[in-house]
Amino acid sequence: MTETFTDKFREFIMVKSGNIIYPEEIEEAYTKVAPIKEMCVFTVSGMKGEKGAKVLWAVIWPDLDKFREFDEVNLRSVLMERFDNASQSLPSYKRIKGFTITLDDLPHNLFGKIERHAVKKLYEPRVIAGIEGALPVPGVPSAGDLLLTGSETGKIILECLKEQGNIERPIILEDSLELDLGIDSLGRIELASRLELAFGADIKDEAISRAFGVKDLILGVMDALEGAKEIPREDLGISLGPDYWKETLHVLPKKENLEVLELSTGFFAWLFRFICTAIICTYIKLFFGIKIEGAENVPEEGAYIIYPNHTSFLDGAAIIASLPRRPVFQLFYFVFGPYYFRPFLKNRVLRNMIKMGRIIPFDFSAHFLEALRSCYFVLHHGKGLCYFPEGMRSSTGEVGKFKKGFGVLSKETGARLVPVAIEGTHEAWASTARYPKRHLIRVRFGKPLLPEDLEKEGLDMGAKNSYDAICVAARKALIELKDK
Repeated sequence: MTETFTDKFREFIMVKSGNIIYPEEIEEAYTKVAPIKEMCVFTVSGMKGEKGAKVLWAVIWPDLDKFREFDEVNLRSVLMERFDNASQSLPSYKRIKGFTITLDDLPHNLFGKIERHAVKKLYEPRVIAGIEGALPVPGVPSAGDLLLTGSETGKIILECLKEQGNIERPIILEDSLELDLGIDSLGRIELASRLELAFGADIKDEAISRAFGVKDLILGVMDALEGAKEIPREDLGISLGPDYWKETLHVLPKKENLEVLELSTGFFAWLFRFICTAIICTYIKLFFGIKIEGAENVPEEGAYIIYPNHTSFLDGAAIIASLPRRPVFQLFYFVFGPYYFRPFLKNRVLRNMIKMGRIIPFDFSAHFLEALRSCYFVLHHGKGLCYFPEGMRSSTGEVGKFKKGFGVLSKETGARLVPVAIEGTHEAWASTARYPKRHLIRVRFGKPLLPEDLEKEGLDMGAKNSYDAICVAARKALIELKDK
């Protein structure tokens, strides 16, 4: 690609193939499907150390109020999921290769139009260096900012954030909890407990789940503390010790979540799963064709987690079409439900279908803990669970990094882990493809693995803690199975 040009009417980018790209058209395509205030597309040179390589990149200023409306806190996960869907309608040369999220508004000219060259000058070096999040703050902090960071509440919160993320550098108000401090969904749960212990008060989840930056967090906690009930230290509940996650997951899910967890199989639930399974199996076998190996490795009873790689819309269907008869009717499925899907869960018909289908919906928001508790509950009762440890679909076809929640659930339940290598679904229907195409699917089940064995192997590989160790070793086992 070349640099951005401007003709008599509007800016455009000329690609090597000779095609012309109008950045505003691309921005419009992506902003239609995601909660974004502003987006600026430009070319970035020197990605991955290649001086001549140029890719299409975007800088995004998300609409945080829209994210708060659905209690969604993981900006990157939501935007990536929505952008994968938007890419299906665009030719390959018009698809962005990545994006940078900023909580600051973008540079504009006197007429209110985005200054594309100014955005590129500001962000391109950061993109190449792999830096995301807060921009350097020029000058001296304002009196109001100094008042926040210098208050007793502010000091305690900043100290808790440093402990949470093992951060040594000074934390600034402009830091993003997710992008700069690395605090994900599980990290927010731990942070909530840390703050309650520090203040000795019951802090509502909204103060933490609705905060995107450090300044948001301090202001939210200050408001929450005004009406918070003091809790005696002995009644604060779960401490941040080595058993924190075991104690946290052992708490029963809320009533509305328990109501959709069907441990026994009634006739109508069995019939529903039978019909759905028959339709899925017929579709997969007739349209794509499927080759199955090692299905005998799936336990018929007892707690176990089958964990596949995830590259396509078809992965879940491929698993269902590959499982032996007993597990396919008994298995629970940990399924991602986008942030906009949650309001529909109140619908009675949909909730009954989720219950009969043994689906545990999750998102990366304040509801994530409840979803994990539901998984812990069914595993504790000796059931099987299908869990995609990468969290989201891989757009490259490679096995991505495993999320910490998989390691937490594996260690604290002691469930056997069954790796599942799925091949062909990425070619049949990639996350960026609009329609499926015929391609043979292969599903290979590995032998069950014990979490304690994976933990030891992962620690030997250099993992920092038990949960990360399980993720690292389990991912290695899945890649080896996939490469066979």
